[in-house]
Amino acid sequence: MIKAVFFDMGGVLLPLDMNRCIKAYREIAGFEDIDKYLDPCHQHGFFLDIEKGALDYEGFMEECRRHCRPGTGRDTIMYCQSQFFGTPQPDDVALVKELSQVYDVYMLSNNNPVSMRLHIPNFEGAGLPLEGSFKKLFFSHEMRMLKPDPEIYLTAISESGCRPEECLFIDDSRKNVDGAIAVGMHAIHYRPGTDNLRTLVTGALDEINQKSNPSET
Repeated sequence: MIKAVFFDMGGVLLPLDMNRCIKAYREIAGFEDIDKYLDPCHQHGFFLDIEKGALDYEGFMEECRRHCRPGTGRDTIMYCQSQFFGTPQPDDVALVKELSQVYDVYMLSNNNPVSMRLHIPNFEGAGLPLEGSFKKLFFSHEMRMLKPDPEIYLTAISESGCRPEECLFIDDSRKNVDGAIAVGMHAIHYRPGTDNLRTLVTGALDEINQKSNPSET
């Protein structure tokens, strides 16, 4: 029986547009090789370092300016970074709120302090403030570990007070989904633009819970 639902952020609850972000960094900031660092699921170089907590906000800005044309400021970098993200969709916001009435709902995300400055007002404006909408937020840069490292899942499971088989995890990365399954969680691969999040999640919950309680079917 599922007791806890863990959502990834980017690519699941937050639409992503990597090409728009790359275009902004190149055209506005002059960061020509930005495509070597960005990925919808797993970043590279110093973008990866900040996600795993090895680089802070100031260090990221300093490193990023080295790749940009002279004179590029923080506001420009933040604007370019903002182009990676869309806005949480109303039905997905409603889904999280509905699930929170039945399950403990968490967020488990590879994330960083630069993007979090954008995410906090973004989610609040969509009616899903990060603080208060989730029982707890598990972010890689704060935990200093990244999905699909087994330890990040095990830590989140432990802090939820649930057993792995009582947890459902949703991510847009197949690698991250496999990592969750490897530690005993139920996990589903969400494919943006192909899957309907509500249908996918509620269908998985129904199936798992029915198998746990066959007498109720």
